[in-house]
Amino acid sequence: MKINLLRFSALVAILFIVSCTHDDDRPSNGGIVLNSDSQNLTARVKYDNAGVLSMREEGGSSDRTDQTAGSLPLVLVAEVAPPSYNGTTLKATHVAINGNYAYVSYNIEGEAYGGAIDVINISNPNTPQLVVQAILPNTDVSSVKYDNGVLYVAGARSTAAFPTAGTAAFSGIMPLNNGLLTTTLNQVSLAGNTGTSVTSSTSKYYAVSGDNGSLYQLNKTSNAVEMTIPLADLRAVGYNDNKIVVLSGTQGVKVYNANGLTQLLSFSTSQDVAAAKRTVDFIGTTSLLVSEGYNGLGVYNITTGLKTQTIPVPTNVSGVTANDITTNAVSVNNDNVFVANGGAGMYIYKNTNSVLSFLGSISLSGNSSCNYLTSSGDYIFAAMGNGGLKIVKMVSASSGTVTNCTSFPLYTGSNWLNVNSGETKQYQGAAALTGVNVNANLTWCGSLSVSQGLNVNSGGVFYMRGALAQGSVFNPYNSLNVNSNATLKIEGSVVVYGNMVLNSGAKLEFVGSGSSITIFGTVTKGNNVTITGTYVDTFNKL
Repeated sequence: MKINLLRFSALVAILFIVSCTHDDDRPSNGGIVLNSDSQNLTARVKYDNAGVLSMREEGGSSDRTDQTAGSLPLVLVAEVAPPSYNGTTLKATHVAINGNYAYVSYNIEGEAYGGAIDVINISNPNTPQLVVQAILPNTDVSSVKYDNGVLYVAGARSTAAFPTAGTAAFSGIMPLNNGLLTTTLNQVSLAGNTGTSVTSSTSKYYAVSGDNGSLYQLNKTSNAVEMTIPLADLRAVGYNDNKIVVLSGTQGVKVYNANGLTQLLSFSTSQDVAAAKRTVDFIGTTSLLVSEGYNGLGVYNITTGLKTQTIPVPTNVSGVTANDITTNAVSVNNDNVFVANGGAGMYIYKNTNSVLSFLGSISLSGNSSCNYLTSSGDYIFAAMGNGGLKIVKMVSASSGTVTNCTSFPLYTGSNWLNVNSGETKQYQGAAALTGVNVNANLTWCGSLSVSQGLNVNSGGVFYMRGALAQGSVFNPYNSLNVNSNATLKIEGSVVVYGNMVLNSGAKLEFVGSGSSITIFGTVTKGNNVTITGTYVDTFNKL
């Protein structure tokens, strides 16, 4: 069986040195098959549901019902369908991000073995590209970690297909070629049935294996095991502030000094269900966030082990049974904390001095569970099990377009912004709105998302300085309308996921240099429409 539910009856926490594994004892790469066929790979990237995302109140089933604007504008950029192996659809398990590339790992759910790794180029924020795929026959990939031109891997393989492996669990090193995958995967056997997680420090890398597994310190150059600590039911390993932190489903959290793996701290967390994927992350050097399954998210002081906050799993989520709601993963990105809550989707919290407050939730998919997520830069990558991968982006503006707007107030009003005749309104910051109607003068400096219609009406002027995202591909008739004798001024980036209507006499003015517009839907132009300025039209729709 791939998953062994047995646990250690007793463990002795003894640190010992393990002799280097010889190259001849390591299994081969298993016949990794690379695919860089752009036509084949592009077919897996879907934009059918791309567009502005609306947050729900906790437990809600639709848009936020408090009628106030959200503070974190988000868009679903694309969905990546999972690959298949021998006719079986693979399951997304983990994501590592480095610069313009995201590395996505996959396995087969159940008894069979088979995995893959995708590389997604995110240099163009509106049209990510799947550039290469590696199929790993007879090998599940549980976790990947990018570090300095190398991809560190943990997973499991069929001992029948790898007769010299000894155990199913492994960790490995894949050298990359300019950030892209190769057919080299130098594996080393780990105790237990599955390598569950992998991380790295400046000079070492670390892996953990589940069931009757261990924490391993390995040499980055030789891939030799240098130190091992037997621990039961390990789910995750993390590195922070020269500390190695591991999470056991039965023994809680243990913290080690990365130099020598001397134990610094041990404390209990919730007992977890067998074999479930879990993650940890950090807020600065003081707080540890632990995904605790049906017990929600725990926040702990990493020095004392004291629990400082508990965020329970959501309840009463429409259309989702309680058994499908479990906190699987957590990811910290500056002041935002993203949590994968299974069938309830992605939940978002604001971090203020290591205290988390709820911002909202997004379902992401009606039929798939949010099993894993990670966030870096402006992106959130959510692994939806057999539903593949969701690429979500925070709408963010470059600082250059908002530097002269510091005197403007933040917007704290309704999720429908109306500028009436004779009014002049000016705002800065980030907001997520349902709709906008401009009948006079509106200036927005910063980041703005509008999930439904945006109308600049006759005589109105909307000056957008920063980043604007509007509408959705699946409902293009919630369009961006610039009506007769109205003006839309753009200084920055505008993405229209639905249609754009420029009625007779409408003016579209691009200010300065470096502005861009991306329109997924159709453009309708009336008579005497004027478009001026310097800009990039991504899809040549204007």
